[in-house]
Amino acid sequence: MTAALRIARGRLRRRQRGVSLVELMIGITIGLVLLTALASLYYANSLSRTEFVKSAEQVENGRYALDQIRREVELAGFFGTGSIARGATVAGPALCATDPAALGFTAGGTVPLPLAGYAAGVAAPCLPDLAATSEVLVVRRVSTTPVAAPMPGVPYLQVSACPNDSTAFVFDASAAAAFPLRTKACDAAVPAALREAVVRAFYLAPCDRCSNGGDGIPTLKMAELVNGAFQSRSLAQGIQDMHLAYGVDLDSNGSADCYVDDPGANNAAACPIVPGYDWTDALANWSNVTTVRVNLLARTLRTSGGQVDTRTYDLGRAAASGPFNDGYKRHVYAQVARLVNVAGLREQ
Repeated sequence: MTAALRIARGRLRRRQRGVSLVELMIGITIGLVLLTALASLYYANSLSRTEFVKSAEQVENGRYALDQIRREVELAGFFGTGSIARGATVAGPALCATDPAALGFTAGGTVPLPLAGYAAGVAAPCLPDLAATSEVLVVRRVSTTPVAAPMPGVPYLQVSACPNDSTAFVFDASAAAAFPLRTKACDAAVPAALREAVVRAFYLAPCDRCSNGGDGIPTLKMAELVNGAFQSRSLAQGIQDMHLAYGVDLDSNGSADCYVDDPGANNAAACPIVPGYDWTDALANWSNVTTVRVNLLARTLRTSGGQVDTRTYDLGRAAASGPFNDGYKRHVYAQVARLVNVAGLREQ
């Protein structure tokens, strides 16, 4: 082998030499630093997105719950297209009444209270899984959509528009023959509209799905009278507390003059003095409620890492709610709902 060939092979070996161990370690270290930075960025983005989803769920549930209660309160006292509630005697049916004869309508001109509230601790076997600390709001009205024919056993209201009919309204759960009232044309072939009675109760439960010990998610639920029995369903998860204040119209002009927790009590000391108003008549006080101030406390459905809720929340009670000292985030949602069918008659 010539000297020139040996020199050429030596140069080739030097060109083919790999990286050293030090260079390899430096490269691996730089790669690990970059991967760690990317992983940290991905984790931070994922955490932010998770927290955003939790907050969005809380906002959606709180607003939806508030909207459902507001809509129902606005329909409270809708007893057909007539004005049978004007000057009528009011009755206060039991919270869990299901018998048509006990729902507050009588042939003598009595109608039920459009709205009634109950303090925490009320006995209500018709409200499954009722939380011990939950207030209850009951709305009574009839359906906004008339039916063509009655179903036996289902209570309906028929309001007369014919001046020749012998009674202003019929409330019954029988066949079509029990509803003889007519429209303004007074044509027996064209009966007045039939509207199904609606009773809905809003309350809080400590769980959404309550079987086998429950899932632990506080939930706003609604029980509705259907075919002679109350059926309950969930409306919004994460609603942990609810407080209701009732606006009482003291001078019959349709506007609330004083907000109280219990219109059935004597609130003379807490409200403006209006000559002639009698706070000792509980049914009259409830019939004078024209607005409801709804306060809801909603929380996230899952805890947040590092979160400790030490705040208190004002729902309008004498004492604030909290602190809860847990990992959930909370927010108070509030709105004033107006009983249009009650206040509107007073403004005419």
